[in-house]
Amino acid sequence: MAKSAFRQALEEAIEQRHSAVHSWSEAWTSGKLDRRLLGEWVKQHFHYVSHFSEWLGVVYASCPHWDVQHFLLENITEEEGFVGSGDFAAVRHSDLLLDFAETCGMKRSEVLAAQTNGELLPETMGLQSWCAMQAHKPFVEALSGLLIGLESQVPRIYSKTTPPLLEKYGFAEDEVTFFTLHIVADAEHGEKGFEIVEKYATTDEQRTACIRLVKEATMMRRLYLDGLYRKFLVQPQAEGKKLAA
Repeated sequence: MAKSAFRQALEEAIEQRHSAVHSWSEAWTSGKLDRRLLGEWVKQHFHYVSHFSEWLGVVYASCPHWDVQHFLLENITEEEGFVGSGDFAAVRHSDLLLDFAETCGMKRSEVLAAQTNGELLPETMGLQSWCAMQAHKPFVEALSGLLIGLESQVPRIYSKTTPPLLEKYGFAEDEVTFFTLHIVADAEHGEKGFEIVEKYATTDEQRTACIRLVKEATMMRRLYLDGLYRKFLVQPQAEGKKLAA
């Protein structure tokens, strides 16, 4: 079946600023990071993804459609580990990220305390704030940003960054479960987001707003990666040059 013009516009909005193509992602895939830097990434990323269920809960509370509410509950319960099967039964997804942090040499307590200790980058806090604000918009607009603009990017990003964790950074398969799980789960969630938005964005005004918010979401995620790249790769290099001089 041919894609609608609206679906094509939403996909194009993502492609214009997809985070799979970014200097931080390129450094990751080319092996230029190390376990310490991957741990620093977790310290930032945890304080974004661990709140995702909360934001979806806000959308759930204001959504008038049972089918969308049902999907949001499924998404939330998966993220929080209330449902699952096999190795993923009763596992909170953000806990898998903390497990990965420990494998990188970063203590769970360090990750959990990062916001309290003032260690979150401004760009990380910016992404947090944008998502929290987004969750209070009309549900079709909120899900455009959260599910299409952000969550639907994850499978492509992690499909690119997970193999190097095994091949270049020396992690074992069971140590990268957070990534392999989301390659599958977020493909389903992202596609469902497209279906919901196409179904319920019924006016030109709504569709225009949804496309704009997808663009905003991709911009916010890239700004977040900009912060990581500057803090952990650009600044140390510049400081090293100063010392050498």
